[in-house]
Amino acid sequence: MQDSPSDTASQKVAERRQGNTRKESAVPEQATDDSTAATNGVALPVSHLRVEDILRWHSVPQPLIQALAGKTLADGLSNMLSFGTLPDATQTPLAFGGASGSGKTLVLAKLAARYVLAEEHRNSPPPLIIACDHTAGSFAKLSALLQPYNIPIIQGNTPEILADAVHHKEPGQPILVDLPGICVYSPVSMGRMMQMVERIGATLSLVLPAGLDAEESADIGYAFAQQGATTMVASKMDQAGRVGGIIAAAACGLTLTYGSCSSSIVGGLVPLNASVLANRLLTLPS
Repeated sequence: MQDSPSDTASQKVAERRQGNTRKESAVPEQATDDSTAATNGVALPVSHLRVEDILRWHSVPQPLIQALAGKTLADGLSNMLSFGTLPDATQTPLAFGGASGSGKTLVLAKLAARYVLAEEHRNSPPPLIIACDHTAGSFAKLSALLQPYNIPIIQGNTPEILADAVHHKEPGQPILVDLPGICVYSPVSMGRMMQMVERIGATLSLVLPAGLDAEESADIGYAFAQQGATTMVASKMDQAGRVGGIIAAAACGLTLTYGSCSSSIVGGLVPLNASVLANRLLTLPS
């Protein structure tokens, strides 16, 4: 019998090294107090705030609760999960995958705007955005979000168009790809996504919304890790109460990078670390 994704998550926890190497990012880190930005809200409605109670309220799978038992939240998360940054999109295209409605289009727009507004990139070419999500209105939404920043967008309807866009990019230009929404339980859906990723040699990153069932999240995280994804962004953290699914998915071997904590394009992403995530576990969006 094959191990379930939740079992795999527990195995990943056991194998997690305490020292995690941070990858060089094409997107600058915020200089603000990200912990405060991520956790403004109301106290978690749990009495007797033991670590086990907090994690159970957030629907964290029991094997992961046991792995964290006896530690502070921040220390346990630091030992159990990997935190880092996204790969450098100027070297290799960075493709964001997830289910339709997961928030990946908004996350991509935030990253692109963040890059353009960074002082160190003022003389660099803007990111090239390739929109592959064919959901009704997705291209129009992305165009509207990025119009104020003069960021070029190409509709990548086929792997050939994707490859041509990558071939003609400017030197040092980051490429961000908004992949079609997929269902990880569908081999056909996953196969189509990976055909696009492999055609341009992109690095795959998962965008996973907070608030999903933890077992479902573990399934998604495991499926993406199996396809070579190494990083993930947690979206919709300002809209969900329980965020145990984020922990369950990351424990399948994905490095947590950013949390999307606002609908604002500017300043709507927070770099995640053990302290920020622990604080989010203790507070709910106001």
